[in-house]
Amino acid sequence: MIRLETRHKFSSPRQAVWSCLSKTDWLNRALGLPPVTHQTEPRPEGGGWITAEARVPCGRLRWRELPFEWVEPRFYSVRRLFVSGPFIEARMGIDFHAEPDGGTNVISFSELEPRNVLGKWLARGGFAKKLSGQMARVLDDAESYLRGQVKIPFPRLPVQPPLEGALRAALEKLERVGQPAPLVRRLESFLREAPDVEISHMRPLAIARDWNEDSWNVLSLFFHATRCGLLDFSWEVLCPNCRSSRAAPANSLADLKRTNHCDVCQIQYDGEFDKSVELKFAVNTAIRPREDRTFCLAGPGGRPHVVCQMWLEPGEERVWPMPDARRSLRLQSPQVGKPFAFPSGALESAKNVSISCAASEFSVSYNVDGVAPDHSRVVNPCNFPVLLSWQQVGWSDDILTAARATNWQQFRDLFASEVISPTEQVTIGSQVILFTDLRGSTAMYRDLGDAGAYALVRNHFATLTQAIADNHGAVVKTIGDAVMASFSRVDEALAAVEEGFRRLPSANPHLDPPLILKSSLHAGPSLAVNANDKLDFFGSTINLAARMVGCCQGGDLAVSDEVFQRPETAEFVKRGGYEAVPSEIRYRGFEDSHRVWRIAMAGPG
Repeated sequence: MIRLETRHKFSSPRQAVWSCLSKTDWLNRALGLPPVTHQTEPRPEGGGWITAEARVPCGRLRWRELPFEWVEPRFYSVRRLFVSGPFIEARMGIDFHAEPDGGTNVISFSELEPRNVLGKWLARGGFAKKLSGQMARVLDDAESYLRGQVKIPFPRLPVQPPLEGALRAALEKLERVGQPAPLVRRLESFLREAPDVEISHMRPLAIARDWNEDSWNVLSLFFHATRCGLLDFSWEVLCPNCRSSRAAPANSLADLKRTNHCDVCQIQYDGEFDKSVELKFAVNTAIRPREDRTFCLAGPGGRPHVVCQMWLEPGEERVWPMPDARRSLRLQSPQVGKPFAFPSGALESAKNVSISCAASEFSVSYNVDGVAPDHSRVVNPCNFPVLLSWQQVGWSDDILTAARATNWQQFRDLFASEVISPTEQVTIGSQVILFTDLRGSTAMYRDLGDAGAYALVRNHFATLTQAIADNHGAVVKTIGDAVMASFSRVDEALAAVEEGFRRLPSANPHLDPPLILKSSLHAGPSLAVNANDKLDFFGSTINLAARMVGCCQGGDLAVSDEVFQRPETAEFVKRGGYEAVPSEIRYRGFEDSHRVWRIAMAGPG
C-alpha cells in the first residue's frame, strides 16, 4: 500500500469540522472527482453488493464499493476493490483529532495498492501531488467557512448563473403575494449564490435553521415560491433503514406508491406519511439550471441518523469505539433479523459492551472485561459479512414529512389538487385528530331561520379555520356544523382548541345566547386516502375522535387517554388552570370501553 496524507489544523471544534467534511458528495465534487453510477446485486443473507463506475482520463474505472465505516465525529473511511485498471484496492478517509485548545487536527488519507507500473507511477507521481494539492485547497476553504469568512463550505463548487428575467419576474410575484421582503431577499441571494448541488435537493427546515429564521415562515416562503414558479417540489419515499430514496421522486402525491423497495438494503416497506414520505424542493429549471449527478454513494453526511457504522468480515472480531451514549440508539443490520434498541440509560452507565451479530438477532452484554473503556467488542459469528450501524432513534428534525406538510392549512389552500391516487392508501403512523361541533345548533336553526343560522355557522367555520391554521393544523372537512382537523403535534392541536374557544365569542359579540363549542382530541394511526379528490383520513382513530364529541356537554374538550397521558397535555392543563374529569365510556362499534377526560374550557359544563 502507498499512503498519501494531507494534514490541516482547524481552530474550530471537532463536531463543527465533522459536520462540514462529512458531506462526502460535496467533498468529492470540490476535489474535482468524477460522478459515479452504480448497480446493486442482492445478497441472499440481506442487503446488497454495490458495483460502481466512473470515467477518468485514463479510461473507465469499475469497482466493488464496501460500505463506509465511521464513528461520529472521530473518523470515516471507505474501501474500494477495483475490477480492473491501475489499482487493486484503495482506502480513503479522514481522521478528526480533538486538540486541547479546542481545535481539530484533520488527517486526510488515501491508501492505494497498485496493480502495475502505471498504478505505482500514479500513486507516487502526478496523481498523488494533484490530489494532495486539491485536498489542501479544500481544507483551506472549509477553514474559511468555519471562521465565517465564506458562506458555503466548498466555495469552488460549480454555481450556474440564474436566468435574470425569469428570476426577477418570479421574485416580484412572490413579494406581491405578501411574503416578507427580508425573506424574499434571503431566498434571492440563496438562489443566486448556492452551488448547483445545494439547490437540487433543498430541505426548508434545515435552511431555516441555517438562516436562523422561524421554520414556519421559511416553509411558507417555500410554498409560495413554488406557486410563483421559483421552486419545484417533489415527494421522496425514504427507506426506513438507510433513509435514502432509491426511486425517482414523485412530482405529485398522486404518483406515490404505498409499497416501495430499497435495492441497497434489500427490504420492502410502506411509505408512511409521518415517517418516510419527505417533501423536498429544488430550483425551477426555468430560473436556474440544476443537475442531479451522484459523486458519492453513501457517506456519513448523507446518513446523519447513523452515528456509527462498521463492516465485519465472516468470523471477524473487532474492538470499536463507542458512539455518543447520550442519544437513544439502536443497532441495525440488513444481515441480522431484528434490530436491538438499547434501554434508556444503558449505554451511559456501561463503559464497555460486547456485541454479537448472529443472523437471527443481536446479543449484547454490558461492562465486559478485557475491553478498553468507552469501547465495544463486536463479533460476527456468521459465514458472511455483516454491516452494523448504530442509529439514532427518531427521524431528523430537518425532514419535512408529508404529514407535517399536508397537516398545515396553508399547504391545503395553496395546493388543493395535491391528493394521493384514488387506488392507493398511505399509512400514517401517528396523527392528531380534532373534531368540533356546536351545542344546540338545531334550536339555532329554528330560532334564526336557515339563512341566519347558516351565516353564523360559516362565520364559526372561518374562526376555527384561522385558529387551526395559526397553530399549524389543517381543516380536513366540515360535516354539517362539525369540523374535522388534523395536526402532527399534540401541543399544536391543544393550542388550536384553546384559541378556538377564546375567539368564538368575540367573533359574534351580539349573539345571545352565544355559540357554544364542543370538541374532542384523539391521536393514533390512520390511513390517508383520496376522497372526492381531497386528502382525507380514515380508520379507528378517526372514528373514535368523532364519537368522543358526543360525551361533551358544551364549552368543553374531551381528550382520549392516549392524548391525556402525553406531557404536552399535562403542561396544557397546568398552564391553563383547567380541571380534567375522567370517565369510562363505551362507544358503538368499539368492543372495549375507553377512558375519556373532559376538560372544561368555557361556558356551561
